[in-house]
Amino acid sequence: MKISIDDIKNAKDQSLKINFDNEVKNLSTDGNVVAELIFKAYGKFINAKGKIVANVKLVCDRCLKDFTNKIEVDVDETYILGRLIPSEDAHSGQEIELKDGDFVTELTDTNEIDVDDLIYQSVTLNIPNPCVCDINCVGDPEIEKYIKKEISDPRLEVFKNLKIKKEGK
Repeated sequence: MKISIDDIKNAKDQSLKINFDNEVKNLSTDGNVVAELIFKAYGKFINAKGKIVANVKLVCDRCLKDFTNKIEVDVDETYILGRLIPSEDAHSGQEIELKDGDFVTELTDTNEIDVDDLIYQSVTLNIPNPCVCDINCVGDPEIEKYIKKEISDPRLEVFKNLKIKKEGK
C-alpha cells in the first residue's frame, strides 16, 4: 500500500489517518497485520505516528520449534521531502554532525510513502533477541550434541591458580 504525499498535504489539517489490516510481503505472520497510522505534513517533513500489531511466526533459538509472538510497535517515523544533505556536500569528504531529529528517511525521486515497508521495518526491528518460545525453555537435548563445547587452552591452565596480592597487605 502506498500513500501519495499530495493526498497527505491536501487532507484536512494536512493529516491523513490510515487503517491497515492486511498481509505484509516478506513478513511471516499468523493472520493480518493491523495498524492505525496518522501521516501529518509539516512543510518539507512528513511524520507517521501510530501503532502496529502483528502475530509474527518465529523459530525458538533454544529448541528450534516454531511459535507465534504478538509484537506491538509504537511508530514515530519522520520523512523528508528531498535530500537531507545536499548532494555536493555528500561527496566532499567532510564529516557532518548529526543532531537530534536528523534520523529521518529521505523521500527522493518519489511522491509516495510505502506503508508496507514502514510496517515491515518497524515489526522486524522489534523482534526480540534472543527469540525464545518460553522464558523457561531449556532447549532440545538433541541439539546439545551439535553445540561446540568449550575447549580450554592447556597453556592457560597456569592462570587458574594465580593469586593476586593487593598492595598494602
